[in-house]
Amino acid sequence: MISLERCIVLQAVKYGDNSLIIRCLCSDGIKSFFIASYLKNKKNQYPFLSFPLSIVECQYLVSAKSKLPKVKSLSLDFVSRHGTYDFRRQAILTFMAECALKYIKEESMNSDLFNFMEESIRFVNDSNYLNAAYPIQFGFGLASLLGFGINNSYNAEQNLNFTISKGFVSDAVNISLSHDESAALYKLTSTPVNENIETDIPSHSLRNIFYVMLQYFRYHFPETSQLKSPEILHLLME
Repeated sequence: MISLERCIVLQAVKYGDNSLIIRCLCSDGIKSFFIASYLKNKKNQYPFLSFPLSIVECQYLVSAKSKLPKVKSLSLDFVSRHGTYDFRRQAILTFMAECALKYIKEESMNSDLFNFMEESIRFVNDSNYLNAAYPIQFGFGLASLLGFGINNSYNAEQNLNFTISKGFVSDAVNISLSHDESAALYKLTSTPVNENIETDIPSHSLRNIFYVMLQYFRYHFPETSQLKSPEILHLLME
């Protein structure tokens, strides 16, 4: 039986000489599909898979002979118009894909997560100016949808501090960010994720907040390995 699924490609891994395994975010979770041959007349049928977070219509066949659903065709729905020359956007999209792979679990999946990922992909692509703080906004937006938000119910005038274990707190026990950096993070996370923002946060503070965000994810997902993409993003926050 042939089925059709709209999905976001998170990762494409070469398998053998002419095959691929793609891992995709679908409306009900992350799924893997097998592409038996991505070459036709020695040309790549799916060049868009080399870009992070392509959105596709996947037509596939489930067979008892194969452990993975076999792709019959991929129809491109959306891919970044910037291509490989826009290093900043490529790095951010790679980070978003890695976060989705690491942290979205079957038990936490819902339609809001899929919609959030699609809206974020389109925002990164369409925004004329992509603020260096966007990965922080995206990360904490994802955390909120996964059920461990940092609690933005406090009044901004309070003496807020940020901790790895509890998010925002009013006391100063085991704080992870300075008061000024906590206030900057509060401002960032109080702004809708996929809206253009302007910030005057110093680059060293942005890097520190970003690093603490990664620690926050590690606290909630201690079983996951370290992300690779942040090494590039740290450089982009200079």
